[in-house]
Amino acid sequence: MKRRAVAGLAALALLLGACQSPPAPPPKAADAATLAAQALERGEYEKAAGLYRRALQSQPESPPLHYGLAVAASFLNLREEAIREFKWVLEHGASGTVEVEAARRWLISVGALPRPAVTAARESDEKPGAAVLEGRAVFAETGKEAKPMKRLQLFLVGQPNSPTKEERYNLRTDEQGHFKFSNVMAGPYKLTNRVAGQPIWRLRVELKASQDTFLELNPANSVSARDDFPEQR
Repeated sequence: MKRRAVAGLAALALLLGACQSPPAPPPKAADAATLAAQALERGEYEKAAGLYRRALQSQPESPPLHYGLAVAASFLNLREEAIREFKWVLEHGASGTVEVEAARRWLISVGALPRPAVTAARESDEKPGAAVLEGRAVFAETGKEAKPMKRLQLFLVGQPNSPTKEERYNLRTDEQGHFKFSNVMAGPYKLTNRVAGQPIWRLRVELKASQDTFLELNPANSVSARDDFPEQR
């Protein structure tokens, strides 16, 4: 009987100790950064933004974290935050990197940076045989009337194992859904409205040297009807 009582007291002590143990610590900054990147890839922009903000509390000088927060904020239409974060990337990121150039183009597209003046002195900057891709984006859910996709971000991404493999362009449509990619190197590209998560469009386009190409983005060529990159689902 005495032995059983001692065993019972020991079990009770273990139970009380477990109940009084401190709660698990919150995720470390590195963990938050990983979760943020995963959320961004899935298109969970609100969740990604919160995780990026948490990670930046411990890593305030991290360009990838500022860039990730800027991308998430742009998709959430948090204009001021996106501008602030993209400007941080522009000022502190390594010159010539994809992130810095993407930040510069986004800031120009929303009017947060002045557009470079087009003068005769800059004609030498034009790519030989440069192409132009322009069009209009309209969309609607099934059974509803298609409307212009205003201020929609579009990405034109050069394809691997081709002359365009290093080429990246992005812009936003205007209030009527029009867009125009100018001074683009000729060759194959992927045109999409998302770099992470499920897009509305994911099309392969072949741009010819010194030619203008017009493409309307609409429900008929959206991913539900046509997906030129199904392996990227």
